[in-house]
Parts: sequence; structure tokens; C-alpha cells
Amino acid sequence: MNDQQEQNARILIVDDTPKNVQILGTILKQKGYRINVAGNGLQALKVVEKIIPDLILLDIMMPELDGFETCKRLKASQQTKDIPIIFLTARTDTEDIVRGFELGAVDYVTKPFKSTELLVRVRTHLDLKFSKDLITKASNERKELLHVLCHDLSNPFNGMISALNMIEDYSMFEDFKEHLISAAENGLDTIQLVRNMRALEDHKLELEVINLSEAIAKSYFLLSDRFSEKQIELEVNVDAYLNIIAERASFINSVMNNIFTNALKFSYHYSKIIVEARQTEDYAEISIRDFGIGMSEKLLNDLFDVSKATSRAGTDGETGTGFGMPLIEKFIKAYGGAIEIFSKQKKEHPRDHGTEIKLRLKIEPLA
Repeated sequence: MNDQQEQNARILIVDDTPKNVQILGTILKQKGYRINVAGNGLQALKVVEKIIPDLILLDIMMPELDGFETCKRLKASQQTKDIPIIFLTARTDTEDIVRGFELGAVDYVTKPFKSTELLVRVRTHLDLKFSKDLITKASNERKELLHVLCHDLSNPFNGMISALNMIEDYSMFEDFKEHLISAAENGLDTIQLVRNMRALEDHKLELEVINLSEAIAKSYFLLSDRFSEKQIELEVNVDAYLNIIAERASFINSVMNNIFTNALKFSYHYSKIIVEARQTEDYAEISIRDFGIGMSEKLLNDLFDVSKATSRAGTDGETGTGFGMPLIEKFIKAYGGAIEIFSKQKKEHPRDHGTEIKLRLKIEPLA
């Protein structure tokens, strides 16, 4: 844990004795920790609905909801299960201590508090918490790379296979040669994309001018089989001369391909996907809309969080990883742009349902 992390660490004190809260608060604030307070277990559960602390100091003996039950409920919630909990207790009974560990507590501190002991235990478990967060972040980055390799790299090969299947004799080869070369080049672009993702982490992604219509057309070509399988029409209303600022391989393979893949996945047969763009002074505002099953408000809120389970089956039972949208957001932000998603579920809006993704990207400066 570096000094900045320590200063930003937030600790929730849960104790029904004001004097204990005052003593703990004074000790912790002197080290720069941010403090929240709850007078009992029920208040603590309400606090964590709004603010997620980095660590909880939890008294065992409290009215209404004791520390054991509070800990049990915190560990049962997906939102709070990973917060380290240190029990505060005047009791040193082995049975109570063991019970606390069994419920998920990481440590305990006995009353009356010794400031040196308290601070060492708090710092130790904050260190472990932040180290775990780094490991989780690294793991998610590896999963994103696997998503690119397994998902995005399959598209150019599917394009080549599709073209080869349409060749009935050698004389037709020349007609499909351009498509095969384009698909193969996209495969190489995807390999470059994996390298670009490492550059993205180091904030060294090289941006370039990209023609939006051409990028959309290339993405459509790579996914043409999937459009055909569901007989879904792609309607594009984009100025042929509109150029955006992005990175080519990631924009085609990880942004447009993932957006189209999701739109196809959750669309019904014989429906439509509409792409539109309008130009402002400095930005292109791009809309990709489908008329599929839509998403709930909760799913929308979790869509860019890789720690939340957002994968679900498509209208034909298609599966996914849930890593597509966080990856899209990461690249859009790297381009200096923004992304918004709006959705209406079919069960709630039977005549006006589907999902719209809005991208805001910088455009080529006028000469």
C-alpha cells in the first residue's frame, strides 16, 4: 500500500458506545484515514448501501443486530463480501474468536484499544486488501486478452471460411480473393490489437484518422454470416466522408465487432440494426440501435463492471463472456471519447424495445 492509497483508505467504525467511536476515530484520523461511523449493525448495513469502505471495524456486542449477525449479512452480499472485517471485542473467549473467523472476519482487536496494535492490524489488512485488488485487476486484464483472442480473432477466420464455402470452382476464386485477403489482414490486426491492449495499459496507444463508413463496412463483412443467420438488416446512415480519431485495429475488432455481436445476439430474426452518425464541431455522435430484448436497469448499471456477472443468453441461446462492454469502454476512453447506453426491455415496452449505444468520438480536424 502506497502513501496515496493509505490516505484515501476509508474505514467504517461500527460500535454502539460513543466513547469507543471517539477513541477509534481520533487514532485513525491522525493517520489520515477517512472515517464513517455506524451506531449499530443495522445502521452499518444502510451505510454500505451508499459507501463501500476499504475496511470495517465491527463491535461484537451490540443491541438489535450483534457483530456476528452483521458480519454474516455483509459476507452474504456480493457487494460487500470482500471487505475485510476486524472485530472489536472486550471478550477474549476462544469460542467467540473462532466464531468470528468462521463468519469471515480477518482479525480482532481487544478493548481497551492500544493505538499501536490497532494501527498495525489496520495497515496490515489494508495492505492485503489493496494487494488483492491489484491481483484481481491483473486477472481481469488477462481475461480481457483471452476475450480478444477467443472472440475477436474468430471473426476473420469465419469470414475466410464463409468465402471459401461460396467458391464452387477455381474460376470463382478471383471474385472472393479480395474478401479472403481482407479477412486475413483483419486476423493480423487482431494480433496487433493484443499488443495494443498492453500499450493501452501504459497509456501509449497510437491514435489515427479512420473513415467511419469504411470501419463499419469492414466490421459488417467480418460478421456477415451472423447477420445472415438471423436475417438481420444493417441500415447505415453515415456520411461517407466522416473521419474519426481512434486506433484502427481496436475500433474495428473490439468496439464495432463487440457492439454488433451484442446487438445480433439480443435481436430477433428478421429485425434491423441501425447505425447513424451526426457531426458537431469537434465530435462525431454515433448511434447503434437494435430492436431486441433490451436490458434491465440493474444490468445497465453493472454493464461496465468486470466484477459483476452480466453475461446472459441471446434470443437463440447464444452465450458470451461479459467482457465485451468493459473492453469497449476502455478503448473509447483511450480515444478521448465517451459511451452511453440506453435500453428498454420488451416485457415492459412491448412496442418500443431494444438497446441504443451512443459513442462520442473526436473527428479529424478541418484543414
